[in-house]
Amino acid sequence: MDPTDEARIIEDLPNFQFLADSLNTTSAMSAKWSVNDGAVVYSKPQPVNWTLELEALRKTDVNHLRFRENYLVIDTMVGAERRVDFIAISEEQEVQKVSIRLVNNQITYYYAEKNESSIFSSSLLIFEFKPTSYSLTLNQSIPWLFESNQKVVGTIINAGSLWRGVITMGDKKTPIQFILDGEGQKMSLRNGPESIGFNQFSSIGDTLIFGSDYFPSNFRLRLLSDSTLEGYWINNKREVTRKLRLSAKKDVPYRFLAHEVPEHNVSGSHAAVFYDANGSAADTVILRLTQRAHAVSGSFLTETGDYRFLEGVVRNDSLLMSTMDGTHVYLFEAEITGQSMKGIFCSGPTYRQPWTAQLLSAPILRDPKTITALNDSVPFDFSFTDPEGAKVSLSDDRFKNKPILVSIMGTWCSNCLDEAVFLKEVYETYHDSGLEVVGLDFELVSDSSRAIENIKRHKAGLKIDYPILLACLSSSKQKAASLLPSLSGVYSYPTLLVLDKNHEVVRVHTGFNGPATGVNTYDEFRMEYLTLIDALVKDI
Repeated sequence: MDPTDEARIIEDLPNFQFLADSLNTTSAMSAKWSVNDGAVVYSKPQPVNWTLELEALRKTDVNHLRFRENYLVIDTMVGAERRVDFIAISEEQEVQKVSIRLVNNQITYYYAEKNESSIFSSSLLIFEFKPTSYSLTLNQSIPWLFESNQKVVGTIINAGSLWRGVITMGDKKTPIQFILDGEGQKMSLRNGPESIGFNQFSSIGDTLIFGSDYFPSNFRLRLLSDSTLEGYWINNKREVTRKLRLSAKKDVPYRFLAHEVPEHNVSGSHAAVFYDANGSAADTVILRLTQRAHAVSGSFLTETGDYRFLEGVVRNDSLLMSTMDGTHVYLFEAEITGQSMKGIFCSGPTYRQPWTAQLLSAPILRDPKTITALNDSVPFDFSFTDPEGAKVSLSDDRFKNKPILVSIMGTWCSNCLDEAVFLKEVYETYHDSGLEVVGLDFELVSDSSRAIENIKRHKAGLKIDYPILLACLSSSKQKAASLLPSLSGVYSYPTLLVLDKNHEVVRVHTGFNGPATGVNTYDEFRMEYLTLIDALVKDI
């Protein structure tokens, strides 16, 4: 009898075979790196039989009735995400934990931990799956005779080819990774677990144009050979177009190359300081990093937003990280000395900012709910036009007796993109119960037709149904504050206002630290605000 045919604890829960079948259906390939005796070994993208590749999951599938008394089973919905956890009641169980996350019944996260131990030997297996990657860690030991620590990490490439691009930023070369589909007409940037689409394809002669799904930017590339691209990334979010040169090679399985596992491990939360041109501390932030062997991921957390998904390596005594999200390209370099780092932050052809970090000594940032105050003498209100030119106001009948989330945002802002993903989830979950969401868009450009095009692109790319209104052209935080006098100021894009059914402001959240910040920040934010919104909707 196939164990996958046994009666289930949770009948509708997809298992490892469902996951493998989904990847096999898309002909997903894998580009891997592994660690052998401290050496880092890379393999180019290759086809995968995912049933065999995920075979380790078969022995960690505990969703069977015969295991019912052995595990605490937690099955909850958090917004649109379903979370199922199997936690072993006894340490004697081989499989200690299985965590599965699903959206629309599709697996978005799978974690399994298996521990076998006897007086003769021990082994620990940890498997982790995300839509863009997976990892397998296996530690085995026989006392006094044998010890083996193996790690394999794979990048998942769905029906396409993996490319390593290098963007020239003045005297710096910044690596990025992207995937082109089999037809060469869709591009997705990869930063850790995220994919940023550049799927608006066109061509002029032999120049291939990949327009962003969300931002006013595009890549213009020429195919010099089957494995080489050259061209430019063009950013139109401001009045003056910015253009950076790009070259790319196919089937390069790394962003930054590292040959061995370093002595340093920079995992944890660290106090980081950015300095201004005079050498004075300009901003104190948290640098949160996770290191696996040589590979590093994480982000800088500020009081008003994060630097999104950073990915890189520790190589010898250096930390190297980069990201490209469609509206920014960042490079971070630092030298590690003892418990400190000293580095440089690079953005664009000329911007350079020194920074330092003290390891494992993270500062306490201000609560984002306390940064923006309300002017009690001026009730909150708005009245702006939508992309079709119709005036939309808080006093409209569509908003009467309904709680509303109002986002002060910009279509050029990547933290606003992260917030919009959350707001879309909230809207789809609670709109039928009476919740409304409105975006107030503050554009950097002065041309209204360009601004309207930006709003339409932003809504279409995210498949947003709630209204986004054009609040201001050639925007600044000072202009935004003048248009919203009920606030003490506008200190960050985005800023979220939560209004109850009487349109009283019950919460102002300044900035947005998104999914790159991990469970300790983003998941806590989601839980807090989903709980608040749920209570407001039930009070209608």
